[in-house]
Amino acid sequence: MDRIITLLAALVALIALAGALLVQRSADATMALQSAELSALREMLSHTPAPASSAEPAANTADLESTIATLEERLAALETRAEQVLSPRPEAAPANEPAPISSEAVAALALGGPTDDCIPLGTRFIGQSGDSFPICGTPIVLDVLSVTEGVVQLEGVEAFASGSFANLPVAGCTVMAYSADASGFAEMRVSCT
Repeated sequence: MDRIITLLAALVALIALAGALLVQRSADATMALQSAELSALREMLSHTPAPASSAEPAANTADLESTIATLEERLAALETRAEQVLSPRPEAAPANEPAPISSEAVAALALGGPTDDCIPLGTRFIGQSGDSFPICGTPIVLDVLSVTEGVVQLEGVEAFASGSFANLPVAGCTVMAYSADASGFAEMRVSCT
């Protein structure tokens, strides 16, 4: 029995020695690979040309400032357009021209609603149980009661499955659930036609 224990102890020692040799060989190979990569990087850096002049960064800065100015102008134009759409002002139409828009969506928008801290019509958003979302320019407020795997329940609306629509109390307005997952989040969008 003592011989078996001695043989087993020797066998375990040999296995541990083999494992240590494998770890050392792996570490040596990794070090050699990293040394080769560092040498290659040093070689690439030594062949990288120096900047030609200091005028180039100034030209790039001018291009960047021009691009930023163009984007700021575009953003200002989009904000102005959004304000016009979200807060329509009644204007007197000439007697011989028909009213330009007569859809139910405009009727919903004409009822008024928030223009700040709200979700614009047609914008996707994520909600969970307990969230409340006013929809810009409409009297619609979506109160999320629950979200389960594939099903969304809103206050005043029948439960509906993800990938489908539900009618809202405002005529011509619907809500679509793109997804509803078991973690309690749903991606939705409100639209009026």
